[in-house]
Amino acid sequence: MNTSKFSLEFELNVAEIQKLNKMYYKDLYKERVTIFFALILIFLIFLDFFNLSKDEDLIIWELRNLVVIILFLMFRYSFVNAICKTIFRITKKITDYTTVLGKYKLNFTNSFIYVHSPLGAFAHKWSQIERAVLTKDFFFLYVKDDDHHIISISNKFNNGRNINELIAFVERNVIEITKM
Repeated sequence: MNTSKFSLEFELNVAEIQKLNKMYYKDLYKERVTIFFALILIFLIFLDFFNLSKDEDLIIWELRNLVVIILFLMFRYSFVNAICKTIFRITKKITDYTTVLGKYKLNFTNSFIYVHSPLGAFAHKWSQIERAVLTKDFFFLYVKDDDHHIISISNKFNNGRNINELIAFVERNVIEITKM
């Protein structure tokens, strides 16, 4: 097999999209919302500093901002989790519409695996694949990274997919496939 020209593209079905969203984007929301809240906190502190009059004591200002920072740190997780759950529920409902379905794709080239979605894109090198498992219903690629992602590809949904070519490529060039 000539690996220099290997290229496959799979559109994902609803079940695969839901697994993909849960695996990749749940934590991504948490990071973005936390950064957003931290920026708001910094903005509020600077705004409070510039509104500080000459009559006010600097120690009182520092204590007031220290209380705000402590409250932010105490309630950050509950706010972030609530907002992320809401965003995640909305994205689950959005995936029910067929116009969004075609935008979720997996691209396989000779050196990378690309995960495309309207929420963002990720790329993994084939050398990051820790394990490949083939079951009756799914083909799983376990990615060795910080979040231990699992790319799952349905064997039942074969609408224009050449899953056998992908399996052959993985077995010949990447890693031995465990069949269950």
